[in-house]
Amino acid sequence: MKKIATLTGAAVLLAATLVPAFAANSCTNSTTGPFSNNTCTVNNTSNVTVNNVNDAQIINRVNSTSNTGNNSASYNTLGGSIVTGNATNNTTVSSVANISTTNLTIGSGGSNNIAGNEITGPYSNNAAYINNRTRVDVYNSNTATVKNSVNATADTGNNSADYNTGPATVQTGNSWLNLGVLTHVNDSLTDLNLGAGGTGNNTAFNSTTGPFSNNAAVINNDIYAYVNNVNDLQVKNRVNARALTGNNSASYNTLGGDITTGNATAGVGVNTEGNINTTMIATAMGGFANDASSSVTGPYSNNAQYVNNNKNVTVDNWNNKCQSHNADRIRNPWRPWSETDGCEPEYLGVFNTVNSVVDAGNNAGDYNTGGGSVMAGWASLMEAVQTHLNDVLNTLSL
Repeated sequence: MKKIATLTGAAVLLAATLVPAFAANSCTNSTTGPFSNNTCTVNNTSNVTVNNVNDAQIINRVNSTSNTGNNSASYNTLGGSIVTGNATNNTTVSSVANISTTNLTIGSGGSNNIAGNEITGPYSNNAAYINNRTRVDVYNSNTATVKNSVNATADTGNNSADYNTGPATVQTGNSWLNLGVLTHVNDSLTDLNLGAGGTGNNTAFNSTTGPFSNNAAVINNDIYAYVNNVNDLQVKNRVNARALTGNNSASYNTLGGDITTGNATAGVGVNTEGNINTTMIATAMGGFANDASSSVTGPYSNNAQYVNNNKNVTVDNWNNKCQSHNADRIRNPWRPWSETDGCEPEYLGVFNTVNSVVDAGNNAGDYNTGGGSVMAGWASLMEAVQTHLNDVLNTLSL
């Protein structure tokens, strides 16, 4: 899959980065008295909400012309001669919008978490808890409407050398057109590196417990990650591209007429990319190791150790479903003036209308007493219309 392309233009970039602290957390119930109630708790909680909400409405109307033709050398007694130069046209229309990048690195709890009950008294109640909770909500909502109307012409033709008594000649240069219409919108990258419990170890223990004591050591690691990518786009491309050296006339001349045209070359590219969602989630429950143990327990004691790892990851991708935050403004592309037609999925997507012409012909050397000669150059067209939509990549390492 093609991901996160870069185009020249303006972009909206939203980045959020959280770097974990690497301190150690420790709590212990040590040397507790008889009949005592003792609790130690380590709570590491991270709650992160990221909202990337983007609107883009882009209208490009471009008329680009390079012209050395449309010349006249007619009605001359001693003949007419036309020699044109080259016509070169380079036109690029680039639109980049609604680019959201979210990078989150979270490690709740730092490097090491330790909670324990050590040397507990008889008939005591002792509890040690390590709670690592990470919750991340990322909401990417993009609405883009792009309208490109482009007319580009490179012209050395449409010359006239007619009705001359002497000989008439028309010699045109080359016409060369290079046109690019590039649109890149609604591109979301979400990269989550989540570690409930940090990068080190989680240890919960009961050691040397008293008789008739109740001891519990619990490790809870919880990760909740929710990523919602909602994109709606409508792109309309209307492109007219023409490279012309023909349509020349050397007619009705007494001593003849000659026409030699240059070459007509056009390269036309219409590239539309949008609704690209990349979501990468990597989770590590409890860092490198989770250890819950009991050692040297007393008579008639009740000892319990728990390690609970819970992961909940949800990734929703909605592309061109009229679900983005401002999708109601998108109308029927063929009736944009209508106020009654709201967003419908069939109104979304890319609508391309491309007309490309290269022409070195349609020359006339007629009705000459001394004969007529036409030598046309070659016409070459390279056209590419590319659309890249609704590209979803989810990479989950859980």
